[in-house]
Amino acid sequence: MKPSLKMIFPSLFAALMVTGSCNKDESQAFTDTPIVEAYLTPGNYLKVKISRQVPFLSDVKYTNDDIDKLLIAVNYNDSQHLLTAIDSGWYIDSSILVKESDIFNLSFTFNSKVVSAYTYIPSKPENVTQSAVKVYVPRMDSASGPPTGTMSDPVEISWSNEDESYYLVVVENIETTLDPIFDFDDDDRPGNRFRKSPTNSAFESIRPMDFQYFGTHRIIVYHVLPDYAALYDQNSTSSMNLTNPSTSISNGYGIFTGMSSDTLYIEVKESSR
Repeated sequence: MKPSLKMIFPSLFAALMVTGSCNKDESQAFTDTPIVEAYLTPGNYLKVKISRQVPFLSDVKYTNDDIDKLLIAVNYNDSQHLLTAIDSGWYIDSSILVKESDIFNLSFTFNSKVVSAYTYIPSKPENVTQSAVKVYVPRMDSASGPPTGTMSDPVEISWSNEDESYYLVVVENIETTLDPIFDFDDDDRPGNRFRKSPTNSAFESIRPMDFQYFGTHRIIVYHVLPDYAALYDQNSTSSMNLTNPSTSISNGYGIFTGMSSDTLYIEVKESSR
């Protein structure tokens, strides 16, 4: 089953839905500026979501632009396409199957301004390797006491990166039934995936204690663009991402970016006591 990008990157984009912060001057005039969201990956159709900001102020005025009735054009490898509205701000072109090296220029009119965005699809990560295909972690629960089992060394994930591009590693448990490593009868259990921060190095370390569940995991190595890495950093350090809109989008906020990936698999097993 192919992982959903919306499932993998949900929290990163959430802050873009709110404009303003505790430091923002609330008397400042609100401008109805659209938010563009698209993560374009090889093998998937061109799909874009357009949404509005959710302001802190209650008396703002929106324009008459209908999010579901915009005329969104995309110049794809020097050919012009008009996207089809689906619902809730989603637009698609099912004639475009994204592939590596594709170039996209998006444009539409909103609030009497031309909103434009540009991106391309980076190459698939090359020479992706892992130092181990299994890791051993002791189970910890309310009855077991302190861990006494053997724990494996960190797993090293590496790839070629001569040009110091940005890469992101996402780890996802793909078991139907989750078997927690840390089981203390807590209903608030962690999700089945975690991710590392984008890096422009050629490796990433995954510690055994980074895993939350036993079983099979997929390790997805994404080759991402600088705008994605910048948005990630802003989300990690600021409550006001909209003060730093994407450099690839004009007259709008959000992210319009391409990425490619390669996938590895690893087994997380319970170590003997």
